[in-house]
Amino acid sequence: MRYRRGCSRTHLARAPIHSCALMNYPASVSGTFVMMRRYAGIGLLLAGCAAALTLQTRHLGLTVDETSHFAAAYTYWLGEDVLQPPDAPPLTRAICGWVPRLLHAPRPRDTNGWKERDAYLIGAEILDRPNIRARRLLFYTRLPFLVFPLLIVFLLWHWGRQLFGEPVALCLAACGALEPTIQGHGVLIDSDVAAAFAALWFAYAAWRYANSPNIRRLLILSLAVVVAVLTKFTLLPLAIAGFGLALWKGPRLAALALPLAVYIGILATSQFQAQPVPPSEVQQFSGAGVPHWALGGVNLLARLPWPPQFVRGLLFIGNNLRGNGFTGYMLGHKIHGRVPLYFPLAWAIKFPIPLQILTVAGLAALFMRIRRREAGGADLLVWGLAAFFFGSAAISNFHVGFRHVLPALPFFILGGGFALARWSGRRAARVAMALSLAWLAVSSLRVYPQGISYFNEWIGGPMQGWRYLADSNIDWGQNLPDLGVYLERHRIGRIKTFIFGYDNPYHYLKPGSMDPQTLPAPDNPGLAHDYRPQPGVYAVSVNFLAGFLFPEGYEDYLACFRGRIPDARAGYSILLYDVR
Repeated sequence: MRYRRGCSRTHLARAPIHSCALMNYPASVSGTFVMMRRYAGIGLLLAGCAAALTLQTRHLGLTVDETSHFAAAYTYWLGEDVLQPPDAPPLTRAICGWVPRLLHAPRPRDTNGWKERDAYLIGAEILDRPNIRARRLLFYTRLPFLVFPLLIVFLLWHWGRQLFGEPVALCLAACGALEPTIQGHGVLIDSDVAAAFAALWFAYAAWRYANSPNIRRLLILSLAVVVAVLTKFTLLPLAIAGFGLALWKGPRLAALALPLAVYIGILATSQFQAQPVPPSEVQQFSGAGVPHWALGGVNLLARLPWPPQFVRGLLFIGNNLRGNGFTGYMLGHKIHGRVPLYFPLAWAIKFPIPLQILTVAGLAALFMRIRRREAGGADLLVWGLAAFFFGSAAISNFHVGFRHVLPALPFFILGGGFALARWSGRRAARVAMALSLAWLAVSSLRVYPQGISYFNEWIGGPMQGWRYLADSNIDWGQNLPDLGVYLERHRIGRIKTFIFGYDNPYHYLKPGSMDPQTLPAPDNPGLAHDYRPQPGVYAVSVNFLAGFLFPEGYEDYLACFRGRIPDARAGYSILLYDVR
């Protein structure tokens, strides 16, 4: 028997089979084998995550804000981007509006809501029609958004591998794949998870450019800034930060490419339909949060042609940030304006406990790195942006859901990587890491596919969540499909309902099976302040159970159900009571 050169009998007896084989394969084949091994773990994780997201996309009902974003995206692709409110960012409109056009959905001009240009009414009316297979239309329109939670998982692994090595990187990617808020909102027609990816990509591109500035990395940084600005209006400060970094690291002349790229990106995603900003709208920027010292720059920029809907979107967000915001709910009470404890409470009860431990360990590692003078640009970007996104949300008046701090969550996870890298060499630390990851998996999967409604074990899970927070933290109108399944399974012919949301119940329930109950509203002031239920089965959305959406004086309208233990539930946002 003849042996290939370089492989003795002894070597063949003792070495793994692949070691000798690799020595004799061409470099391209061995390189491919090594690459396959490198990407096997993250590939399997992404495949599993994609499958879970797809099933969740099909399962969840229509949520409230999806109606507005759907209508804005559809009219954008029809060349009629004139709806109110103008808060759907350009990327949201561009990425999915082609789907309803391709599927020949009813045109917005044919809806009753077109008279008022109301995006919520138009979207709800189109997705309400049974003859266009609304559920199929919603499913396919959601699919493009699945790319963003997958990109977050991939980027956590990719950046983590460069900072901490392969094992820690895979652990961080698994944490991102199992984080319920990222995955729960990642299947919706919305910009929150897309903004989380854009912020993470900006930080990674800025880190790469700061470490080794060159033209190629400047172009990638510019692209990341463009995506961030187009993904969420509130990410506009990243453009200023990116431009400052480009000027600092140089070359300064090339740095001018960044604001130019942002401007061209805004024009391109608005189909180059632009005009100078009217003086009346320029004056509104002073009341929309722009400081007086910056108004000169606004006046100068306003001389350039800008897409009207983009300018109106900036003014809409700015005015809402300066006003009282939306009515929120916290610990049994309505809230308005700035409530600094809202997001710390949301983080404490909606962020998984294993990830809280990881975040705290990451902060401890940060303090040690600062003390030993080991901290660098990655520490600054990761923890600085985490503090910026979480802190700016805490002092804002947007208190309608934990989703508003989604851009901070990947940074909390990535920041924990510094702790894993520092202490993972110890056996006890590796055991703790494995147990924490298993805990996270159990905690997340037990509520799947209801990640929107996730609450952690500190308060007993999602069943108790509405007593602490409401709105998109638990009830965004997504559980009508679960109600339909419950009624069919238990053969309930008719049910009395207090249902929140824009979804059409008769996509899931038989005609005539619902008996909607009267809700408090300004147009029925004679309604009693407390509801007295008659015998029957009741389905009550927790947003109505909490009462914060009702007019003043009617907050306790459904107090008769609050003290009762529900007999069943549809998802976690609709509670069922059998009144005899």
